Amino acid sequence: MTESPEASRKRPRTDRRPRYSEASTSARGMTTRSRSQSIAQPASHLQFTSGASASGHRAARTSAGRMPTKGSLEDITTDSEASETEDVEEKESSQSDVVLTSKLIGELANDADITAKLELVFSDPCTLARSFPQLDPVLAAKCPVDVSDVCKMYTFLFARASDELLEDLRSLTISTISMMDSDPCDEHDNQMNAILILLLNPKIIEYAHEYGAFAFPELCSAILALTPTQRVVLMQYFASAGGAVICERRAASASSSAPVTAMPPANAASVLPLGSGVSADVELAGASSEDIAPFWRYIRIFQSYITRETNRVARRATNAPASGEAVLQKVGLHLLNTCSLPVVAQCLALMNSYNNTHKLVPYSAFYNDAVNEHIDIKEDVPRFRMPESVSFCSYPFLLSPTTKSEIIKNESIILMRTELQDSFFRAMFSGVTCPYLVLEVRRDSLVRDTLYQLDLKLSQDLRKQLKVRFVGEEGVDEGGVQKEFFQLIVRDVFSSKYGIFKANDESQYHWFIPQANPTPDALEEMRLTGQLIGLAVYNAVILDIHLPPALYKKLLGIQVDRDDLKEVDPALYHGLTQLMLLSAEELEYLERTFEVEYDDMGQLRTHELIPNGAHTTLTVDNREMFIDKYVDFVFNSSCARQFTEFKAGFDRICSMSYVRFMRPQELELLVCGCSDLDFGALEGSTIYDGGYSKDARVIQHFWKVVGDFSDELKRKLLFFATSSDRVPIGGLSKLHFVIAKNGGDSDRLPTSHTCFNVLLLPEYSTIDKLRERLLTAIHNSEGF
Repeated sequence: MTESPEASRKRPRTDRRPRYSEASTSARGMTTRSRSQSIAQPASHLQFTSGASASGHRAARTSAGRMPTKGSLEDITTDSEASETEDVEEKESSQSDVVLTSKLIGELANDADITAKLELVFSDPCTLARSFPQLDPVLAAKCPVDVSDVCKMYTFLFARASDELLEDLRSLTISTISMMDSDPCDEHDNQMNAILILLLNPKIIEYAHEYGAFAFPELCSAILALTPTQRVVLMQYFASAGGAVICERRAASASSSAPVTAMPPANAASVLPLGSGVSADVELAGASSEDIAPFWRYIRIFQSYITRETNRVARRATNAPASGEAVLQKVGLHLLNTCSLPVVAQCLALMNSYNNTHKLVPYSAFYNDAVNEHIDIKEDVPRFRMPESVSFCSYPFLLSPTTKSEIIKNESIILMRTELQDSFFRAMFSGVTCPYLVLEVRRDSLVRDTLYQLDLKLSQDLRKQLKVRFVGEEGVDEGGVQKEFFQLIVRDVFSSKYGIFKANDESQYHWFIPQANPTPDALEEMRLTGQLIGLAVYNAVILDIHLPPALYKKLLGIQVDRDDLKEVDPALYHGLTQLMLLSAEELEYLERTFEVEYDDMGQLRTHELIPNGAHTTLTVDNREMFIDKYVDFVFNSSCARQFTEFKAGFDRICSMSYVRFMRPQELELLVCGCSDLDFGALEGSTIYDGGYSKDARVIQHFWKVVGDFSDELKRKLLFFATSSDRVPIGGLSKLHFVIAKNGGDSDRLPTSHTCFNVLLLPEYSTIDKLRERLLTAIHNSEGF
């Protein structure tokens, strides 16, 4: 039986240590330092404890093993009621006069002395937060914690490899986390600093209470308990706290019991191992390693916990064979520890949101391999639609494009079955209705026939399974005919004869043709285009279209910017960029005003970018505004009505789909598929039937011939066998492709069952004959 995160936070703790400030209530009222005492002190004020006093510390601990005595604290700290003058003098001490906590602990040779010192550092969150102050003003402006000092301390502790000492560190860390949860520090900024210090512990996700529960989710609860402003500040610490990667390298060195040496600089991407749960193909997106490495490391901390918990459940050996190997199982979030994993995912969601704004790491860094491998989509999707249910679908940043496409496909199957059942039910009372969305079209009038029939359909009809019939051709559509239909109709819609879209000569991306007053027919065709793309997504058909990332952004409600113009019109982007390099005299010579000229179906029109733009001259002071207004004109003003209709058509099919949780890049993959023609992956996943095997001579000849094909011929082969030349998300290994034997050696051409992606291949006697027959077939593949 699991408990909610709220119940977990309210659960009484059995392991408590009094805060240092509780030694004197009068001291608490007089000064903050009594509660936030820093262990990093000026050397002139330090008094080291002897081995005997350290032993006294250990003897004085309670049964919980962690409470230092008041007397021992006084031996190693300055008086908590020191005068204001002394405090000021301490603050004015130079950095060279300060003994860092790591050095203070590192100079102790006895485990008992080290434990006594740790008991002081971890006496409460505020003391911990103040024990590693950043004294460099430049670094302190980014993060008040000396991360390097923290890392040195952990490196020293793990290098000693003393079981008793490491157990003390675990116990003290858990106790401090429990204090955060039950009695948050009244100095809330210290709470953030303490969280940062605890997260730098390489073993933080492994620490567990005596009763078995892990402490890391409690630390995540402390993060979620921060105010929104403090959460943002904590994310800034994650992004800028230098030394995190160094800490990781030092901890790795310590775990191998290697001697502690001078710390190397974190100046190479190779310093940062990705580890489990983070995609290995992500790039650094142009950021320096100093900027990106800390944030990436904190992502990995939360990812590692999610990965471990997911794998733990997936590898339960309840149905293990005799060999004892665990059987991997599909899992849903509700099967995991529901009182812990969601709070960890919510912390990762905070980092994802911050990264969306500042773009520190590629978004694919948030994909979790374990979740994508083991998620039980068939169970997770229905739970996602239920109120107050837990589901991996609630955290889309964890899911890869392949997983999201499977979720959308599963949603579509559920809706299609529902509509099918409703059709049979309605037939009992109101007459027979077709259980499918049937389109009967002529090849020479695809757009007109489709537009007319879709306008007559109700919204519930569009959610039925699509069946396409070409007039005058016999055949049953089991998937192959509809794929050919979509390939043909989008070719017509995006051609220049309809005047809806125009392809840029340089980028080859299609964009809306500017029209001041588009005709009703043009708007209707635009709505049809949006519906077609929505229907293709709903029916899992990949389209051969070239739309820029800006369009997918607009469909998902994401604002476009100047960088998007570079994809749509590189020449215009370059021209606007050059404006920023011109001098005031050069801009004056241009005599440019806030106007734009454009071709509206053969008629030259002028558009004012701002009110009275025709009389507003472009200058150095207003050129930024000119560029922004020009970009807004291209993406918004010039095509406002066209895009509104296009989006209305798309939303008519996909408004309630999981599509709305995708990123623009992922939506583009969903619509257009992958561009990687890896036929080696296709060969590895191909199924053989009818007497063929991968070792058959004709099969070996086939793959040798195909391996010599150009990309154009490979796409034609795909179209011949599957009715689509597009590669599904995840690559050709995800394509269910079958090669079946179709008789012995003969002059017959290869044929295909496009509905089932089956290539029927006769057993040709020679490789030359196979090549000639195959090329003849794929060059004449269009039509039924």
